[in-house]
Amino acid sequence: MIPDCKLRGEIVDQLASSLKRMDQQPNIDLAARLSRAGDKEAIAALMQLAKTGSKPVRYDAIKVIYEIGRIEPEMLLWHGEGLIALLQAKENRMIWGSLQALETLCGIAPKLLAANLNTILGAADRSSVIAMDKTMAILAKLAADERFSKTVTPVLLLRLANSAPNQFPTYAEMAAATIPDKNKAQLLKIIEMRQSSIALVAKRSRLQKLTKNLLKK
Repeated sequence: MIPDCKLRGEIVDQLASSLKRMDQQPNIDLAARLSRAGDKEAIAALMQLAKTGSKPVRYDAIKVIYEIGRIEPEMLLWHGEGLIALLQAKENRMIWGSLQALETLCGIAPKLLAANLNTILGAADRSSVIAMDKTMAILAKLAADERFSKTVTPVLLLRLANSAPNQFPTYAEMAAATIPDKNKAQLLKIIEMRQSSIALVAKRSRLQKLTKNLLKK
């Protein structure tokens, strides 16, 4: 059901772009209010605005949506397919915003994410570093679920092995937190192979600490 124009208009009026604000606080505050109220119709209105609104409205709408997901992910549960559809957007902001919203569903709708993994990976590949950050977080969380680890863990490790040096330590930490025990040797091998490509001392130190922790387990 498409939300009525009045509700959409009321939501638009509360968005940062409508208030001529350059910061995100109005969108964060709106997400908090809607989460407290459990307003399902407003979520549907936001999804519609994210699809059909002007660019500023779409950007604000996806911000509100993923902020709601952080607070009450269950409120996005019935909009998972809609969020997957938003990954077809051309703008990086919409792609990584949708991925951030989808990440909040890992704990309650992992089947949806696993079933659409190719779409998620494709969106990350044609988008930004932020989109890849969110995708790696999704992969790490799915790898922790024994129902999907056999399929997802090889993808996680392959993407880790080929990730940019600047992101590698963070992605390695994500993988280490959730990877099945049987795959830890492979993770350690990847870290060993990539460590020399990490220029910053602080990032190499993180990898050394991570290696020690993995060897203890």
